[in-house]
Amino acid sequence: MHEKLKVAYIEDHKSVKEGINYLLSKQPEIEIVEDDFDLTLMDEFISTHRISIFILDLQLYTVKQPWALNGYEICERITRKYPDVRIIAHSMYDNIDSVNAIFGKGAMGFVSKKSGCSELINAIEQVAAGKRYICPEIELKSKNARNFLKNSDEFLKGIEEPFTRAEKQILEKIAKGFSTKEIAQQFEVSEKTIETHRKHLFVKANVKNAAELIAFTYSRRLLM
Repeated sequence: MHEKLKVAYIEDHKSVKEGINYLLSKQPEIEIVEDDFDLTLMDEFISTHRISIFILDLQLYTVKQPWALNGYEICERITRKYPDVRIIAHSMYDNIDSVNAIFGKGAMGFVSKKSGCSELINAIEQVAAGKRYICPEIELKSKNARNFLKNSDEFLKGIEEPFTRAEKQILEKIAKGFSTKEIAQQFEVSEKTIETHRKHLFVKANVKNAAELIAFTYSRRLLM
């Protein structure tokens, strides 16, 4: 007889947590840990309950708690200290940026709160087997979901890229610190052409200067 997977849900909305826990508890392979999670007692909580998987909300409103961290920070702390414990993000913030960010913190699964409980069950099964998982809502927004799930690609890429190929080439030069004049010389175009591209980049990213543009670029993982 296989040992049940010990699953704990970190979620600050009590009705959501109780509903998900109830539905998951009906699965014969899953044992739900009902105790409230306290990051200050993380070691005791994980060792006492022998947690296999945490389901983790990303935008936690824990202002009354002394540790007051969001889901990304909690994920990073758990996976850094307990690499065998799996994390599945469960969030309304189901954009490609959020998925990349939480996977970057060590998560192995992401399920949108727009999905049904069956997707959480699928995620638990896949993540317990050591595989990545993203729900269909995320797959539809990505153009490399298959490679991402196979670990061939480190990051998901959205279907809609904010910049054209030419703009990204210039963006790479800006990120490396080249001036407008130097970029124009490298591409053998006028400085006016490069300035036009820069303006388009600023407008699309909704930023005011090169520093903000570069910050936007790396936050969206548009340059690796």
